[in-house]
Amino acid sequence: MKICQICRRAVAAAACVLVCALWAVAADYGKYTTLINKVADMRSDEIVRMGDESLARGRSEEAMVLYMVVCERADDAMPEDGRRACSQAHVKAGDIYYGRGDYTRALEFYVAGLRVCEGGASHYGIARFYKNIGNVYCQYQDYEKGARYFKTAYEHCKADPDPDTERKLLTNLTAIYVYLGRLDEARRYQRVAAGMAAGGDKVNRFIVDFNGALISAAEGSYASAVAVFRRLAAYAVSSKLPPQYECYAYQELYKAFRKAGVADSTLHYLSKCELTARRHGVSHMFVDALKDASEIYEGMGRRAEALEYKARFLEMSDSVFNQRKFDAVKNVQFQYEMEKTDKEISALRLQQERSRQTIVYQRTAIVLGFGAMMVVSAFVVILYRQNRKLNSSYAGLYALNRDFITRQDYMNRRHSADVERIAGLEAEAEGLRKRLEEAAPAAAGGPERKYSSSNLNDEQQQALAEAIAAVMDGGEEYCSDDFSLDRLAALVGSNSKYVSQVINGTYHKNFSNYVNEYHIRTACKRLADDARYGHLTVKAVGESVGYRSHATFVNMFKKTTGLTPSLYQKMARTNGGMDK
Repeated sequence: MKICQICRRAVAAAACVLVCALWAVAADYGKYTTLINKVADMRSDEIVRMGDESLARGRSEEAMVLYMVVCERADDAMPEDGRRACSQAHVKAGDIYYGRGDYTRALEFYVAGLRVCEGGASHYGIARFYKNIGNVYCQYQDYEKGARYFKTAYEHCKADPDPDTERKLLTNLTAIYVYLGRLDEARRYQRVAAGMAAGGDKVNRFIVDFNGALISAAEGSYASAVAVFRRLAAYAVSSKLPPQYECYAYQELYKAFRKAGVADSTLHYLSKCELTARRHGVSHMFVDALKDASEIYEGMGRRAEALEYKARFLEMSDSVFNQRKFDAVKNVQFQYEMEKTDKEISALRLQQERSRQTIVYQRTAIVLGFGAMMVVSAFVVILYRQNRKLNSSYAGLYALNRDFITRQDYMNRRHSADVERIAGLEAEAEGLRKRLEEAAPAAAGGPERKYSSSNLNDEQQQALAEAIAAVMDGGEEYCSDDFSLDRLAALVGSNSKYVSQVINGTYHKNFSNYVNEYHIRTACKRLADDARYGHLTVKAVGESVGYRSHATFVNMFKKTTGLTPSLYQKMARTNGGMDK
């Protein structure tokens, strides 16, 4: 960021502090102030009903304001009917945040509402709180903790019957224990869920049968699982369920056939899953199907199709990631609006107190404002100096890495030329040796061996080292995420023991570190090559050179180059890319 932009923002922030302090009393409390004042004297249950009506009409922000008005009334001494309405407001506000993907904020409302609920005598709706808290933990893949909350909720359902919540809990518990590999518990909850399925809606009946087939597949009963998934795919279409349910059935079908080793059916249902998802615009929910297709075709030796699906997987992953960023921006805006509304509600309750202390606050704000401006000014100067030093250090690190890669490429070319020249000299020496042997026969030294002795001699080690370098420098086999020591040994016609021995002896490092250097060097080139790889994200570049984990890629890149991949790419674009 340029220094002028920093200064403008700093001055603007300080000015805002000063102006807000001086004009706090006359400030506009926001676009929902009228609504808040309108319902200030209404009963909590009436406000919750108004919120439900706003939510039904698609006005979720207005509904959230109304629920938060009721949430603000939480008090240990509140009457039982007010406590019940306050509990409902908390769970509904949490549901809105949950639906928008803000699970942390949703969890805050659920936990606060749980305290309100447990503080009363009736504990109305307590099972729903525990279920929703369990849902949040499952979003973060903490299935053990999620299962504990679901089981607690299920026990409360027995004391305070809630059939809809109970059905959802049973299906959730079934799926979780399948994922955890605890099939006995999964079967137990599945039997109870199946007994309640008749009373549920079409989605619930689908999920119950779906979970039963998941259990069958986990047990290895692929034929019975396949039959159920086929029926569910047809049921999803005939019952007009959301399109993702049909895709879920196809997804589990190809997974079951894949485990059973039936290649044709695997590809058939994989294709149906992918095409159906694409037709209905839900491809982002089934990105893994493209990755599975790439792996399947790779295993079949169909390299072209494998590369095509891998490219589509990387492209779709990037697209989904960008969509999530877009959604995150919308959620930040939504949260900002809700936080302002929360402040409006608190401000109305404290308005009388604030009016009495206005003069004191104004004087204090003036002093703090000027002090803040001085601190900000000093901070801007320090930040500017540190930023210049940091940018200089980054530029130096980038230049070192760029020059190293350039020198390494030059040395590789020189090495290849030397190898060709040595091969020619060896051919001439071999011819001379044969002529000498014809002139003066000597005792035979035994048949020529490649790498068959128990210990490699110097000549064999040199030959094997050259073969390894030829594979690593002559192609990009090492960019495959399943590249291994055994694979390299097969490519050079030796075994893993000798290849490891030569790498350790020649390069003084193990196989993993040796290959990682090629990964990082190739990643550096691609990050600097905007013309060919500029459309890929940093994560996609990491996957393209063989890293399955983005975190591992970032850590290894920073350890090797001293820069993060994002910063390296930025420096490359600033400095005109990598020298050819």
